Amino acid sequence: MEGFDIRTLALTNLLLGLFLGVGSLIFARIHPSFRGFKALGYSYFLFSLGFILLGLRQYIPNLLSIIIANLAIVIGFSLLVVGILRFLNQERRVFEIYSFVSFSLMLFSFVYFTYFQASVNARIFVMSFIVFTYSIFVSYKILTNKDQKILTFTRFLGFSFCICAFVYLLRMYFAFNEPTLENFMNAGAIHGFSLIVMQLVTITSFFSLTVSASQQLANQLTTQATVDSLTNIYNRRAFDEFAAKGVLRAQREKTPISLILMDIDLFKEVNDSYGHQVGDRVLQEFSLRLTSSLRQYDILARYGGEEFTLLLPDTNTETAMIIAEKLRYTIAQPVFLLEGGTELRVTASFGVATNQSDNINWQHLISLTDQALYHAKESGRNCVKLHKADVHRFPNTEKIH
Repeated sequence: MEGFDIRTLALTNLLLGLFLGVGSLIFARIHPSFRGFKALGYSYFLFSLGFILLGLRQYIPNLLSIIIANLAIVIGFSLLVVGILRFLNQERRVFEIYSFVSFSLMLFSFVYFTYFQASVNARIFVMSFIVFTYSIFVSYKILTNKDQKILTFTRFLGFSFCICAFVYLLRMYFAFNEPTLENFMNAGAIHGFSLIVMQLVTITSFFSLTVSASQQLANQLTTQATVDSLTNIYNRRAFDEFAAKGVLRAQREKTPISLILMDIDLFKEVNDSYGHQVGDRVLQEFSLRLTSSLRQYDILARYGGEEFTLLLPDTNTETAMIIAEKLRYTIAQPVFLLEGGTELRVTASFGVATNQSDNINWQHLISLTDQALYHAKESGRNCVKLHKADVHRFPNTEKIH
């Protein structure tokens, strides 16, 4: 049994539970949007309570060192599963009902096999069966989860619970077939190893979920930096980066690139007449109509206020004009049906510029597009105007066609 001393393993689980419990509750306080970490923290504390009572076997009453100790560990394991299910947004009512039934049966059986017909083997079998069923259930829930955001980091956790289920299944077998144990502290190596496996699932549960949550936070920050929160399309910062790369690619490959700048007509009047909430809904509907009409490789962004911009890689002037006219028609024809039954007719003005020179300059191209948009506004709105120029002739090119 050297290397598997039960008291030593119980002490290490105590310290581990305290450390992870504090870490989980701190994480839950800092990031309340992630569900499940409070349950994880309380589960680790229950592990600590159970293991310290377990380690004091023969020094404190059996009620504490056997019944309360094992109940604390099983309830802690149950809370661990609940925390994982909450984090995964999985339904947990069935498990909670099963947990309540298993607690009741365990309490009854431990009282019976402690005070009426003392049997260490029977208590080990009951305890192992409950942990085995919990492990099978949560591993199934984890490994069948399809959420790509957390799949990578929880897969290892699912396999950890599979290992835990296997070890506790073996423990059930040995408890049923091995000679009668007189003292749990002198049990075989499989029982000490089961405590090590308990450490494994506590460590992997904490680090898998915290790493997964951290990755989601990083993804959220990336999204916030590149996506407009109102319309869910790219913002100006992201668009400028994409456009700069697109222009460099067009210059390198000597392919055409076109830009469309569009502005909702008389948008200020919408805000003044209906309020900013209706104005926000118009912006959302506007972006949805644009998105549904684009090609897969086109890049759409909200450039500022009611102004949107669209980058068209490998697109010549004629095609860009066709796309702009199609978008103008898409915006202008159907009325905007907003919440509360509000109906609005919305139009937009479009400026288009295309550049096919060997010396493409992104700032010049956006300037030309802006001039074309201004001309569309001056021409009565709800129209498309083109400004075509070569960048190397830009200083001498001011004519709007």
